[in-house]
Amino acid sequence: MNAANIALAAAVLLVAGYAVGGQLGLFAAVALAAIAGLLAARLRIPAAPRRSSPPRRARDANAAFAAYRRIETALDQARMSRRVFDHTARPLLQRLLAALLADRRRVDMAKDIRAAREAVGDDLWPLLDPARPASGDSWTPGPSTQTLARIVDRLEDV
Repeated sequence: MNAANIALAAAVLLVAGYAVGGQLGLFAAVALAAIAGLLAARLRIPAAPRRSSPPRRARDANAAFAAYRRIETALDQARMSRRVFDHTARPLLQRLLAALLADRRRVDMAKDIRAAREAVGDDLWPLLDPARPASGDSWTPGPSTQTLARIVDRLEDV
């Protein structure tokens, strides 16, 4: 249909509506014409292209190493506060230290705290000391990246 035919059909609809129902019929005809126009316009608009879902996190070479990701995440978040360090990274580092001491030096960390302290060093021991209660302080920053790197280096040297 071209524009002239649509205009003629609209005029006939309005006149018929007025003839049948007066002002109320005219109002109903206008409302019906508006609805028909909106529907026609909507049908002429092409559908939006479907968006694909966001890509899943790319699987990297370390995807199979869930423990690696847990350690990486814990160490990354440990700098946020002393509380976060004491509740995430510290238990993990303590378990790693205990496992390394048992495996490489045949030392039970629970029984021989002195050997564990010597392995880590007096400067870093307060951060890993199992006797120290966990902090609830969320305002004091956790250990710096350099300190965490030193801890990891010492664990590698055990």
